[in-house]
Amino acid sequence: MYIDFVCMLMAIILFAITSLTADFVQDKQSELFVEPQRSTGVLEYRAPDYLRWEYLSPQPLVWEVEGDKGNMNKQIVNMLMLIRQCVQGDFEAAKTNFVVEQKDQHITLTPRKRELMRLFRKIEIMLQSDSQVAKQVVIYEANGDCTTIRFSNIQMQ
Repeated sequence: MYIDFVCMLMAIILFAITSLTADFVQDKQSELFVEPQRSTGVLEYRAPDYLRWEYLSPQPLVWEVEGDKGNMNKQIVNMLMLIRQCVQGDFEAAKTNFVVEQKDQHITLTPRKRELMRLFRKIEIMLQSDSQVAKQVVIYEANGDCTTIRFSNIQMQ
């Protein structure tokens, strides 16, 4: 679940957006599953610090964070605060935790810190060429699992 929420936040990282809503389809591949596990939902971001990630299927679930308060554990809230700094344009905060590489519409984030390396190997963000908003995020987890999230119906201000 931690990785899923980080994925959602990465969708809006590095961009000065006042508000954003989007639908998403999330596919998780794991050795534990014969077929990829699919989830669908909606994401919402409102500046300066509100984030909502709502799963609609296969099982409803909502995660929200505003400021440093959220409906999840402290580790996730701390990560959200770090990612939100990037959303707000504080790229130095991301660089203390990630090696950031960008080539055209492709950004790769590789964790620098051991606690992040235990969770995932890297995060790849593919941007839309016209709006520079993420159209797809791929999380490569340390255990070999892979989560791909594709965004659609993106509305932003």
